[in-house]
Amino acid sequence: MTQSQLQQQTAGESSSRLALSKEAVEMCHQTLWHTLESATIVLPNNETFVTTGDIKDLFLRDSAAQIHPLIIPNIYNGKSLVQTDPNLERIVSGLIQRTARYIRHDPYANSFKIDDSLGATYNTFERTQLGRNGYISTWNYELDSACYYMRMIYFFYASFPSHPVLRLREVQEAIEMMIDLWTSEQRHEEDQYPAGSLFDCENCGIPYRYNPAELKRNGKGTETNPNTGMTWSGFRPSDDPCEYGYLVPSNMFAVVALQYVEELAMDKAVWDNPDLAKKAKKLKDDIQDGIEKHGIVDHEEYGQIYAYEVDGLGNSLLMDDANIPNLMSLPYLGYDYDPEIYENTKKFILSQNNPTFHRGTNNFTGDIEGYGSPHTERWIQHAIWPMSIAMQALVSDDANEKISFVETLVKATAGTGWMHESFDANHPEKFTRPWFCWPDSLFAELVMSLTYECPQASVYKYKVKEWQDVEHPMKGSVFFVAD
Repeated sequence: MTQSQLQQQTAGESSSRLALSKEAVEMCHQTLWHTLESATIVLPNNETFVTTGDIKDLFLRDSAAQIHPLIIPNIYNGKSLVQTDPNLERIVSGLIQRTARYIRHDPYANSFKIDDSLGATYNTFERTQLGRNGYISTWNYELDSACYYMRMIYFFYASFPSHPVLRLREVQEAIEMMIDLWTSEQRHEEDQYPAGSLFDCENCGIPYRYNPAELKRNGKGTETNPNTGMTWSGFRPSDDPCEYGYLVPSNMFAVVALQYVEELAMDKAVWDNPDLAKKAKKLKDDIQDGIEKHGIVDHEEYGQIYAYEVDGLGNSLLMDDANIPNLMSLPYLGYDYDPEIYENTKKFILSQNNPTFHRGTNNFTGDIEGYGSPHTERWIQHAIWPMSIAMQALVSDDANEKISFVETLVKATAGTGWMHESFDANHPEKFTRPWFCWPDSLFAELVMSLTYECPQASVYKYKVKEWQDVEHPMKGSVFFVAD
């Protein structure tokens, strides 16, 4: 199996690891296991439910990102963490299976509840304008959601190439559904929508429309060119509505994810589905062509840069958002970017020209700079998101810079020991979402890429919030001590 797509996500192989503060290493252990200990429910029937932490729903993006440190190659004694621990293998394989069933329930939804008990209580507006029914918590169509699912499958495949969960028909069907959906949404402007026996959900069989208060033109979104090759997204990974329908970093992530699908589909031991591989390749090539033709703009100060959103009609949004995928994260995602355009884009992102960029000074970090998201501007106007600093570190080639970013993140917790959604650049003690597991996992991933000191079983043994699968009880392992 080709490992090129994994290299950016793999812990460094340098013979000398870097020295980090005791506080950073301790926080790595704490944040690494935070999702398991506070947000994971292992269900019967080989399923797993993972909440964001403070929100008691499963978001397709967040859940896959939260467990990602467990499936990164070469983290512990030359193995991924799931390869060292049958409990972790069960948790991740269960999440793959559970997510497949959610996608089958409705491929446009981005978050789901643990059961459908509230489905019958939704009112007419919630059902017709917000798309909520059954298990659906929110029906914001976000392109990146399925990208994260495809990445999770591929990284798990790297650890267990012949794992039974990969060969489940419902897992392959979930991928087939998303490729058909992405293909239809290339022509969103022409009201295309996916069809076929798998698309039998309550919201299926009609063009996607959402609350007109959030998406213009009666819920359709702003006008787009249906011939770009890119695929449309209604919402960003921040859950905010797109200003222009082609979200460039999400399309870039889709290119990477489709390469994963192509490889899995061609593996005779997994899906053995040349037709699916062919569809994935065509869609990948179409999207890439669209990015090259429409996703690059000329900036008077920085030259050619990648736009954040475009409509294919000549309009573009120049900014970056801390939520991932974003333009900063292209090397991390494994996208084959143009080096000069990317460097120009980074310079733009880390400047006052980026409307989400902020500088400040405070008693915790001293001088600090970074960027945030429009998503939290209503609460904190000059907010920096820890995820943006973590991503700067992950894509940096400078070891000292990486360490500096790690230590800044530790200080920016304002003594809490946890990553937050955002914080005031001048007052880090003012922050949003004290229990947000996604940036916790990203911080742990960053630290694990720099040192062998985390994780160490002698330092921390994890627990799981709820283990309801009585047929398959937890087993003793390197990082868990069974009762």
